Amino acid sequence: MKKILIKNGNVIFANRVEKTDLLLVNDRIAKIGKIEEDCETIDATGLYVSPGFIDIHSHGGNGYDYMTGTLEAFTSATTLHLQHGATSIVPTTVASDTEYTIHFLQQFDILKNDEAIPARLLGVHLEGPYLALKQKGAIPEKYIKNPLKEEYMRILESSSNILRWTIAPELEGAYELGDELFKRGINASIGHSCAEDFHVYEAVKHGFRSVTHMYSMTSSIVRINCYRHPGINEAAYLEDDLYLEAIADGHHLPDTLLKLMIKNKGYDKIILVTDSMSAAGFGDGLFYLGNPEDHHQVLIKNHVGFMPDMSSFAGSVACADQLIRTMLNIGTPIYEAVKMMSLNPAKLLHLEKELGSIEIGKKADIILFDAQVDVKQVYVNGDVKFKK
Repeated sequence: MKKILIKNGNVIFANRVEKTDLLLVNDRIAKIGKIEEDCETIDATGLYVSPGFIDIHSHGGNGYDYMTGTLEAFTSATTLHLQHGATSIVPTTVASDTEYTIHFLQQFDILKNDEAIPARLLGVHLEGPYLALKQKGAIPEKYIKNPLKEEYMRILESSSNILRWTIAPELEGAYELGDELFKRGINASIGHSCAEDFHVYEAVKHGFRSVTHMYSMTSSIVRINCYRHPGINEAAYLEDDLYLEAIADGHHLPDTLLKLMIKNKGYDKIILVTDSMSAAGFGDGLFYLGNPEDHHQVLIKNHVGFMPDMSSFAGSVACADQLIRTMLNIGTPIYEAVKMMSLNPAKLLHLEKELGSIEIGKKADIILFDAQVDVKQVYVNGDVKFKK
């Protein structure tokens, strides 16, 4: 039996911070409180003890895109993100051709639980190809299309590890796809879309439960013949069932928009995501995004990702700890900031019984960091995966 006692830490619960102890037994949180136990003991005095961060939208890092589909790519990218606090990751694709998408999913199925991968891989997030051309952002234009039932059913049948799918709901056939995903327990997310408000309301009826990177390739108010037509950004605040992704890297969203999201949705419906790409962990330069056979380039300049023609952002180079710091800098209580990247994504993915918060019986995915959110130690399933 493996036991680890973490003593004297400032434990971050879902609704407070409390100085107390944690006992990890095997892969679970066994006790919380003042504990005396004859076992390996970690003195966490002066440190925060937090649930591991869950990044549900990440394309890669450390020079690797997850769509490369190799053990080296999964291991290298997850190692970087784990060292910055992400104990669970949902590798995210960029729209590609159907055959390569299926190939990647099958590779993921093979490699998901490989012991060389330090973080927990929860499943795959498909970003496209059923998106709006005018809101393509960094998505390769040649793959963008309307949903085709024969095609998406092939993709769905190819793997049991699809957790999320970003779709523009205004496209013909999108609601039917939403129904299929809801039936399978897969998160349908609104994104890269020109939807008007009524499309959003209808999408929720068809199982859509989140908005992909809010304010980034999501529609807003337009005037047509003098009349104002609200878009995703307005309707999302009125739909209580919708979670909103926020790329809180300090570049994608100014403080005002982050504060507006909190004021309108509260802390329980916002999910921090990195939308990190292969350039995370590197400096400026040209990097590839998505299917390596496409040689689809993005430009990193001053630690911000852009399309080479500077027409839009292209993901981020952030890791999870940077998102938490951004939220703290605008006055968010630390337990709320952490919840946005732990319990909230766990709830969206229906994994909250196992992950997302420090509670007895849950998985021992624990991170220790200081007041600057500098990660010192990371545990996954009770095993130390990183120690600074």
